[in-house]
Amino acid sequence: MKLTKKEKAITQEQMSVKLSSCGNPDHQQNPNDSLSPEVHFQVATLKGASLMCVKYIARWSLGGGNWSGGQVYIGNKQIARVSYNGRVWDLNEKEIFIN
Repeated sequence: MKLTKKEKAITQEQMSVKLSSCGNPDHQQNPNDSLSPEVHFQVATLKGASLMCVKYIARWSLGGGNWSGGQVYIGNKQIARVSYNGRVWDLNEKEIFIN
């Protein structure tokens, strides 16, 4: 996915990633309970969003069944998501390579 100059300018000003967790019923945790604080963090790039997710997951010792964050937004519109392993996906579940 390539961004236009206009999209890049908007992205640098308004991109954010949601960082959150939930309980894992496989470990007798309530899925309605959060294991960490929900945070919306402003980032400049999708790579930055991925790095923030990986750091948050490590900081709160989250497992794959606990990760409920990773939604990436420009303004109020979701444009991508970051999975537990740090990979980035568009809304059609196609991987966005961030190297």
